[in-house]
Amino acid sequence: MSFTILCLLNILFHVPCAEAGGLRHPPLPAKMDRSDVESLLMGELSNAFRGGAAREHISSLEVELTGMYTAMPKSASGGLGHASVRFMLNRFFLQKHGWFIRGLEPANFTATQKQVVESLTQSKNQSLQEWVPGYLQDFIEETQDGRGIKLRELAVLAATIEDLIHKESNQRLEMTFSALELPVSSQLDANQFGAALEVYLMIYLLGGDFSPHMAGESLLEAQKRIPDYDGANKWMDSLKPDIGPDSIRETIDFAVASRVVEEVGKHYGTYNDVQCGDLKSELLQIESTKAGRVRLADFYKKGLSGVFAFTEKIEYLRALGTLDESNTSEPYVIIPNYVAGRQNCLRASDFYLVCCRSECEDLFASVEKNFNKPTATPDQILGLVASFSTKTVEVPRMLSDSLVRRLNSIADAHRGQVPIHGRLFAQWMHHAFPRECPYPQQSGDVAAMTPEQWMAATGYESAQKTSEEMQFIVDSDSSILPVGEIAREHHDLAENELPWDEVEELLHPGFANDVVSFHASPQASQRSLFNKALPVFFILGAAAFAWKMKRNMKVSQWRDGLMV
Repeated sequence: MSFTILCLLNILFHVPCAEAGGLRHPPLPAKMDRSDVESLLMGELSNAFRGGAAREHISSLEVELTGMYTAMPKSASGGLGHASVRFMLNRFFLQKHGWFIRGLEPANFTATQKQVVESLTQSKNQSLQEWVPGYLQDFIEETQDGRGIKLRELAVLAATIEDLIHKESNQRLEMTFSALELPVSSQLDANQFGAALEVYLMIYLLGGDFSPHMAGESLLEAQKRIPDYDGANKWMDSLKPDIGPDSIRETIDFAVASRVVEEVGKHYGTYNDVQCGDLKSELLQIESTKAGRVRLADFYKKGLSGVFAFTEKIEYLRALGTLDESNTSEPYVIIPNYVAGRQNCLRASDFYLVCCRSECEDLFASVEKNFNKPTATPDQILGLVASFSTKTVEVPRMLSDSLVRRLNSIADAHRGQVPIHGRLFAQWMHHAFPRECPYPQQSGDVAAMTPEQWMAATGYESAQKTSEEMQFIVDSDSSILPVGEIAREHHDLAENELPWDEVEELLHPGFANDVVSFHASPQASQRSLFNKALPVFFILGAAAFAWKMKRNMKVSQWRDGLMV
């Protein structure tokens, strides 16, 4: 049986081109439950102590995680605390694939936002898996009896998340076969395989919001709902030689197709990087006299006439942490914060979003690799950072007196050492690389919410300004300040200095929640960020208590060697 793209366009949903033959695959489960997740985690825990390919994969993940892990602050027993594990896994997947793992984002929703968003996701998206990472982490932390998570357990967590994502990609491949009216036992020829990849890509870009029974909608109509589908499809074509079968085959079975589509998900971040670069370039064209920032009026002006739709309401920009309002009469959009913002992410999976990778991550990883410890002296950091170059920063470079003074002030508050995972060092890196490194807003001030989540949490009907509203702001703007290349000549002037505050936040394994916040002075007292957390979120009902008892039993079984 041969399927052409033209045939697929005409018959995708109800009118068959040819008899598919065989039995349909059983319907996919609408939602993965805890037993599925536990089985995968237990399997990976067992793999960590056995031989074979699974053990080798965990070992390879350990190697990839080693640099970051070595540089992280640890408890006396050598383990990572709860927030540190989330921080590491989030960074690991963002660096590797551009994946923002849902459920690993900073816990900075307000109580009201949290309740509204949870209600929204439960009522409108039953397949949402944001609970999974936290569940996995809690489970494996219980096996450690408070000693914290070490490198092997961290690799097991990463492998389990990969397993879950792989399982989801297989489910979507089954959906693809179903849309093509093919049994999963089919042997695909080249035309069929090409058509299957097109359908899979469409499902991926729609975040799984696809059904072969959507009445009256053809593949072409579904594609129209996807921005830049043609560009993504051309990218996938260019990727085929790298991710396709190792040898030329007359036919391709489900197992081979599964490996190929898994690679599509792993590599899509590279295509997204190009789009993110274009987005940043558009903003740099209108960069203000303050480095790494765009005046809000210029932002909307660009949105009215440029390639990208810069239309977000100021309230939503503020919630995302992309605004500099140090001058209340002249708000600015912070370029690296905006580029990496949740509003620019693709919801490609129930487990992750594909987001713009922070260019600062490469710089930060170099710092970790060079020092291999949680702290460094100002002189060590200054010598290293002065050697860093980016697309907007050239070497050799002489760091300003202001940068030197501020780095020393951080060290003064920490007994002569700079904590490289602290908020103040992140703020310092933003000052050193204002177009690459995001400004670190204080915890609790921002929330990584999609437009839909933000609207549900705030009651706004839209997160976007209308063209008329944007035009009014543009017409009301009387500024004659330069932008772009000319504006950069003004960056070193005192009046254009970027804002700085002294609020420090640290990942600290000596505290229960492992994050502390304080005013950075040598005499400052430290206080937990979570003292104000509402206890209602930590009260377990009877059902949850029963589930936890069952889970503890499984943990005990694993400890006794029954699962290994």
